[in-house]
Amino acid sequence: MSRVAVAIVGAGPYGLSLAAHLSARKVENRIFGQPMRFWSDIAEAGGERYLKSFCFGTNLSTPAPGYSFADYNEPRGLETFEPCSIANFTEYGRWFQQHNVPWAEPVEVEHIDRQGSGFAILLSDGERLVADRVVIATGLSGFAHVPPVLASLPPDLAVHTSRVTSFAAFRGRDVAVIGAGQSALEAAALLCEAGARPLLLVRESAVRWHGRSSREPGLWERVRWPISGLGSGLKAKALTQFPGALHRVPVNWRTRFVNSHLPAEGAWWLRDRVETRLPIHLGVTVVKAREVSGRVALELRLANEAGERRLMVDHVIAGSGYEIDVGRLMFISQDLRTAIKRLGRAPQLNANFEASVPGLHFVGPSSAMSFGPLFRFVIGAEYSARMVSRRLSARASLLAAQQSTYWRPARASRPE
Repeated sequence: MSRVAVAIVGAGPYGLSLAAHLSARKVENRIFGQPMRFWSDIAEAGGERYLKSFCFGTNLSTPAPGYSFADYNEPRGLETFEPCSIANFTEYGRWFQQHNVPWAEPVEVEHIDRQGSGFAILLSDGERLVADRVVIATGLSGFAHVPPVLASLPPDLAVHTSRVTSFAAFRGRDVAVIGAGQSALEAAALLCEAGARPLLLVRESAVRWHGRSSREPGLWERVRWPISGLGSGLKAKALTQFPGALHRVPVNWRTRFVNSHLPAEGAWWLRDRVETRLPIHLGVTVVKAREVSGRVALELRLANEAGERRLMVDHVIAGSGYEIDVGRLMFISQDLRTAIKRLGRAPQLNANFEASVPGLHFVGPSSAMSFGPLFRFVIGAEYSARMVSRRLSARASLLAAQQSTYWRPARASRPE
């Protein structure tokens, strides 16, 4: 079997950024996965879907200049502030890969297990290799969260927003969209525009919308609501300025902060496509869901009413976000998964993004519980790539020194 210093699993923004930084440090690496596949799957579902983040804060990272999202968009006459389409972001990521990480291999990793001091890897094309270090950079793939109440429904009746392959397929159908975050609100808008009859079920008492940021803010706005890659406000600015700071605070405080920061809300440019176009039911909790004659019967509990109400629809789409869970990474062996210490269900990582299993690293959303909400977004790719590449470069240099043999002449005995 061949051997490689670093194997990167996942060719999205975090994986590609790390590969570019490792290459700049002359660290041998192989990166596996279809470049930007998660994003391209979303873009291909139909309708124009947009990033919620600012374009200037959604960059893949490389030490070479000229490869930011704005560098890609500006010469093409495309948006560099907001909103930017996911289809455009996907093309930017592929352009970045072609220029900075041309060695990316569009094959999947089927299995990873420990082998001595390294890791044995099986690829989907049958190749086997050993890696000294492995970095998991699979992003949100495989972590879509569907509420347990919908778990018994067949996939043709209930689906997560990330798994919708065509909004046009729901034309003329009654669809209940559950959630109040960006993905749920955007799905409801796209369903309406595709000719479906969506309705939005929201547990909260109101739908939150973030305001439009000024491209030329005044002095007070720059002081009180500074703009950063994570959004506007002093808290967002601090998180982007000091990306590693939250890793140093007590675990209990950090966990509460990660879980509560950035509540569900929609982008300003989506509001007119939702509020005036489709029914929105607030203070609603789905307590039961079952199939009835090929449709879905939802039992709802309303905050301002006693008892429950029944709703019949053709389909349900869950905009219920994502839940990082090491147990769902089935390409990692059971023994290896069991050995990974957790924060909740996410991996517990040290300052170098390394798990409790030596040599196994996680970057991207999987690292958010250890490093903070910044790493749920593409903006965290630069810090992750710099820190992990620095660590792996230092280790590679140390191994090379240990494996080298030096010949020294024997010391002459001192004459009497």
